[in-house]
Amino acid sequence: MIARVKRLRITDVKVLMVAVPFHEPITMWYGKRSASIHPVTFIETDEGITGVNTEGDEHTILNILRPKLIGKDPFDIERLEAELGSPLRGRWEVPPNTMAAIDGAPWDIIGKSCGKPLYKLWGGRVNEKVYVRYWMPCKEPEAQAAEAVRAVERGWRAFKIKLGTDPKTDLERVRAVRDAVGDGVQLCFDMNGAYPPPVAINFLKRIARYEPAYVEEPVPNHWPYDSGSIEAMADIRRITGVPIEAHSHGPNCLEYVRLLVEKRAADAIHLNVSFTGGVLEAKRVCAVAEAGGLIATGQSSAAELGPRNALLLHLITSERAFKGTNDSSTHHLTGDIIKEEFETVDGTLKVPEGPGLGVEIDGEKLRKYHELYKTGIYRHEAGIGRKKMSLWY
Repeated sequence: MIARVKRLRITDVKVLMVAVPFHEPITMWYGKRSASIHPVTFIETDEGITGVNTEGDEHTILNILRPKLIGKDPFDIERLEAELGSPLRGRWEVPPNTMAAIDGAPWDIIGKSCGKPLYKLWGGRVNEKVYVRYWMPCKEPEAQAAEAVRAVERGWRAFKIKLGTDPKTDLERVRAVRDAVGDGVQLCFDMNGAYPPPVAINFLKRIARYEPAYVEEPVPNHWPYDSGSIEAMADIRRITGVPIEAHSHGPNCLEYVRLLVEKRAADAIHLNVSFTGGVLEAKRVCAVAEAGGLIATGQSSAAELGPRNALLLHLITSERAFKGTNDSSTHHLTGDIIKEEFETVDGTLKVPEGPGLGVEIDGEKLRKYHELYKTGIYRHEAGIGRKKMSLWY
């Protein structure tokens, strides 16, 4: 006789805001952050199984999503996302990062209910190791070179380095880091859409000699995706010969990847479930990318806390489109809200083997970082900015 499985029901959704400080402020040309500030979302069920995730907007989760989730079956993820007004289908009632929070916590419940780590439910492990690259903020050239040397001494062999202030200084940054770490170390550079197309073309031609593995977002490319940005990336890729990593964010990721393939505008698609809105959509994006000859790489926004980091690791290890190296920014955190914090060893991160996400929230740490959030001292600020823009052309 086959035992009947009782359907789970969501009984409550709770949120606690936290701020986990960085060792030092993280700077980019467009912004500066001193802590990882996120809502920790707990979705409770009538069987005592609780799912957790860290992402999104507290107000939206509690006031818009919570009333719609009570009484629903957490296994019905596709139906839940459709009913909640998924941004994947152009309905902007819920931003993608908030939808991702509601997506991740039910997956945690499902894995715990089945007694399996999530990657086992998503087809098993196809990438035996998750190779990661050191996420480095925008600093003066000498400071970036010195930080890269220290990271190499600790076992890192790949980097993602923030640029974007001006072509002259950026060239000095690229040269300084490559000279400091030598050959055999992968260097990826993130422009965060800082340069207009002609400036980006000239700049990438000049740094090609330093063998960048990828340059991410060389020109502005924010949603809604426009054909001009995609055409510009195609021109940059064709003219410079430098591999382009396209950053997928906003709605309609599938359409964006289709256009990247059609226009031959990128070599890799940079993915985070916070931008696709959920795991299943991320897997659909991976399928389109793989069919079109693009690889997928994991994206970090510096810095994901334990549950969000775990979700991405399960996705990467179970999805064959992920090749090469993926962002990692956990080294910037002074701590985390989970009991066993992630540690990079020889340029890799280990995927948790416990059920669901495989991470356990530490109540004491959670309270500590909630109190730090309440102080209000950690705020996002203006970045370094861009210099002498009239002289770029």
